[in-house]
Amino acid sequence: MTKIKICGITREDDALFSAECGADFLGFIFVPASPRYIEPEKAGAIAARLRESGHAPRFVGVFHDASTDYIREISSVAGLDLVQLHGSETDDDISALGIPAIKTLHVGQTLPGTHDAPTAAWLLFDTYDERRSGGTGKRFDWSLLATYERSKPFFLSGGLDPDNVVAAISLVRPDAIDVASGVEASPGVKDHAKVARLFERVRRS
Repeated sequence: MTKIKICGITREDDALFSAECGADFLGFIFVPASPRYIEPEKAGAIAARLRESGHAPRFVGVFHDASTDYIREISSVAGLDLVQLHGSETDDDISALGIPAIKTLHVGQTLPGTHDAPTAAWLLFDTYDERRSGGTGKRFDWSLLATYERSKPFFLSGGLDPDNVVAAISLVRPDAIDVASGVEASPGVKDHAKVARLFERVRRS
C-alpha cells in the first residue's frame, strides 16, 4: 500500500481528521515565507495531541536552507520524527543533523541526479519552479521517474489530488505520496471531503 503524507498542516482538526483517515505522515512547514507556515510551538502541541490519541502518524518538518542548529531546535520543539529538506542542503548537512531526512529533488525537463544524498532516508520528487521551492500545485512529467533505479524509497509530490492520484500511483508506483494543495480549501486549510476522497482512492488503487 502506498503511504500517504498530508503536508502543510496548520490546524489541529485537520491533523486529527487526516490521522483518522490513516495518514502515515503529517507535514509541518517551517519556511516563514510559505502561506502554510506554522509556529513550532503550535506544531508541537498538535503532535502531542495526536500522540495522546494513540494513533499518531510520523511528523515531518519542512525546511529550506535552514541552519543545522535551527533545524535541531525546531525538531525538538515540534516533536518531529523526520525533516524534509527543500533547499540546496548537501549530504554533509544531512549527516550533521543526526535526524532522519527526506531530501527533495526538483524535477524540471529532466530527472536530477539521485545519488547526491546517500545519507537521506528518503527522496522526494517535486516539481521544479524557479520562484518557489514547493507547494506549487503543479505536476511534472511523471514518466521521467521511469529511469530512477529506486535506490531509496521515495515520495511523489507536485500537483497530486483525488482526481489524478490513482493514475500517478499506477504509473510511478511511489513508496509514498505527498499532498498539500490538492486537498485544501485554501492554503493551510484542509478540505475534509477532499482528504477523505484521496484516501479512498489510494486504498482502491
